[in-house]
Amino acid sequence: MDRHKVIKATVLEIVNEVGGPCDRVDESQLLVDQLGLSSLHLARIVAVLELELGVDPFSEQVSITSVRTVGDLMRVYDQGGDSPGAEEDQQADAEATADRRRAVARGNRAARLGARTDS
Repeated sequence: MDRHKVIKATVLEIVNEVGGPCDRVDESQLLVDQLGLSSLHLARIVAVLELELGVDPFSEQVSITSVRTVGDLMRVYDQGGDSPGAEEDQQADAEATADRRRAVARGNRAARLGARTDS
């Protein structure tokens, strides 16, 4: 199933749970004003889509408040998911974070040793 179909199916499922029967959603529909979703529903959609698509573009790249329509949601996932080099970037970020943590740990150990020799 392609990304847009997953997004529409997820939104439709939650809209049906919240507001009753709805046959389809289209890109121009407003998530809150027309489909009746709240911020909690949007958070749930993002959580489901993270599981389904393996990406959460809202963690760092985009503010959820910028998403008004189903189409906006689709565009955010188009920009944030499966971009070339994304996996390599994530690996590099993880390695950089690990390096920073090791440096902090070394600094903490050095500070503790220095405190012992000063006493």
